[in-house]
Amino acid sequence: MAVKLKKISRKNPQDLTQSKWYLTQEKTGTVGIKEIAKEIEGRSALSLGDVQSVLSNLVEIVPVFLKLGQTINLEGFGSFRISVTSEGAATPEELSARNVQGVKLIFLPSMELKRNMEGISFEIL
Repeated sequence: MAVKLKKISRKNPQDLTQSKWYLTQEKTGTVGIKEIAKEIEGRSALSLGDVQSVLSNLVEIVPVFLKLGQTINLEGFGSFRISVTSEGAATPEELSARNVQGVKLIFLPSMELKRNMEGISFEIL
C-alpha cells in the first residue's frame, strides 16, 4: 500500500510573483469509529457492539481528563495533552483567565506507532 501524492503549486506569500511545486497527500477518504470497530472486531474476540461501545466511551472520557489537566497516555499509540496560549502581562497580578487566547490539543505519537509507520511508500499521481 502506497500513500498517494499529488503535485501542487504554491505561491510565496512574501513574493506573489514566485511559486514552487510541492507534493501533498491525496486524501482517499475518511475512516470513522464504525470502520475502525469492524477492523478491531475481526482481530479480536469482541463483538462489533462491544468495540464500538469502548471507542465511543474513549471519545467521551478523554476530554474529561484533559479538562482536569491530565495527560492521556494510550500505551502503544501516543499521548494527548492540552496546550494553552495566553496574552502576556507586565505583572503576575494582571493575569487572569481572560488572558487565555486559545487552547490546542497536542498529540505525541508513541515510539511504537512511529516504528509502525517506518517503511511507508509513496506513489506520485
